[in-house]
Amino acid sequence: MTPGVASERPVIDHPAASKDVAGIIDFADVLARKTGAKYVYCTGKFVSRAPDDTEVLSCLALTGEETFSRLIDRYALRYGDGDRRAVVSMWTMYYFSTLMIGAAVSWLELRRVLPLCLDRLSLAVDARSGEPRAFVLSDWGREDEGASVHDAFSDVVREHAEPLIDAIAAQAGVSRKLIWANAAGYLGWIVGEVGRLTDPALAVEGRALLDDPFWPDGWKNPMHGMIRQECGQGGETIDRRRVCCLRYALPGIAGCGMVCPLPQGRN
Repeated sequence: MTPGVASERPVIDHPAASKDVAGIIDFADVLARKTGAKYVYCTGKFVSRAPDDTEVLSCLALTGEETFSRLIDRYALRYGDGDRRAVVSMWTMYYFSTLMIGAAVSWLELRRVLPLCLDRLSLAVDARSGEPRAFVLSDWGREDEGASVHDAFSDVVREHAEPLIDAIAAQAGVSRKLIWANAAGYLGWIVGEVGRLTDPALAVEGRALLDDPFWPDGWKNPMHGMIRQECGQGGETIDRRRVCCLRYALPGIAGCGMVCPLPQGRN
């Protein structure tokens, strides 16, 4: 594969312009207008143009077994004989960290709903390793002060994460709960960061996506209970996963500390 050449065309070449985001290539620039450098790690993650040295494919294509398996085969090379389930889990952590963090700061900080349905996004992966680098968006969405947090996250959770997680679990032999825990872990982290950096009330709002057993329409929340807030030995609050991500099974990868539900994964 030639670096920088897409294996599949992005959803569209450039986001639709609007008066406040016309010409924007990196959504981090929109975010920085209000938040400054608080979320500098979002730079280059939601873009209108794929970075150099990446391969671009539609997110919907990842539900196909051949496409996903080929991508994981490439990504797995760095881990040698590592457990393939752990390889898949690690790949999804890169994927869902970018997706959930971007969706959360966009809504909680800007009240902007981004177009994050599975069939409206493209994924830019490193052309050599297959590691997720960025999402290529079809447009920059809309501001919607009147939406609820569930309305704002419907696309990313129910029209993106759910069908993709179902497909990956079926193809790769990894449990749905493990992948949902990966998504929930990063959502919980960024919700806490927004509360710490801007307003604790925003964290309370965002925690509903993790703590409510059902959405307002009765849909069973697959992230409910995946991140448990526990009291540490020093009295600190620990967001502990319900399901281990298996990263400890990969050579050269450190454990995830006290958030891991397994003692062997805390090193």
